[in-house]
Amino acid sequence: AGARGESDGGSLLRSDAMLVSSVFSLEQVRDGLFSRMPPAHIDGLFAKFQPIEVPSGQVIIREGEEGDFYYVIESGRCRVDRLVGGARVVLAELKGGDAFGEEALVSEARRNATVTALTDCRLLRLDRREFDALLRVPLLQRVAYPKACALVQAGAQWLDVRYPSEYQQDRLPGAINVPLSEIRNVFLVLDRSRRYIAYCQSGRRSAAAAFLLAQHGFDILVLDGGLWSARGSGRGADRV
Repeated sequence: AGARGESDGGSLLRSDAMLVSSVFSLEQVRDGLFSRMPPAHIDGLFAKFQPIEVPSGQVIIREGEEGDFYYVIESGRCRVDRLVGGARVVLAELKGGDAFGEEALVSEARRNATVTALTDCRLLRLDRREFDALLRVPLLQRVAYPKACALVQAGAQWLDVRYPSEYQQDRLPGAINVPLSEIRNVFLVLDRSRRYIAYCQSGRRSAAAAFLLAQHGFDILVLDGGLWSARGSGRGADRV
């Protein structure tokens, strides 16, 4: 999901590092959204967030638009929905402490869902440039196929984030399948003690999936270049 011109009705508040940092407890910084960030980045991150107020019913980000902000909810609730077969399907309800908007920024794709304020909300937002410098680069770690194979032999787990139909057609040996759209549903299921290597065809969907997992404390890498790089190395995926 993402944002473009969505805060026209919201009043931009003064950016204040002490105010922003008070939103996140020490536990959230250590174990939550930013648990895998280098500590030196956290103060800079807090200072760059812009607090905004959004009234109930306002669309914050709209499906199909380009992404320009990443959001964290300080207070209030938001609904995430997507147009499927001409009908609006509710995907999730977000509350204080939840983040959204990262998928379009990481994968450099258009917003894949609409997020609407269900109540009056106070949000913290980070623009694309600051997001790249302070979050995407520190959290998103890529690995080449030969090194990834060595890590898997040492105990890491391939994580295929494509659609099940793609996974059934070709996959890397031993890979488990968690489609990108389902990543948020497995935060409590995946083994946090294990390292994962996410992949898709090109690396775009897996980058988004890896970012979502990394910001929730998982040890995850992205296969650089996706399956295209694996095939280019002369070692293809399993055919089933």
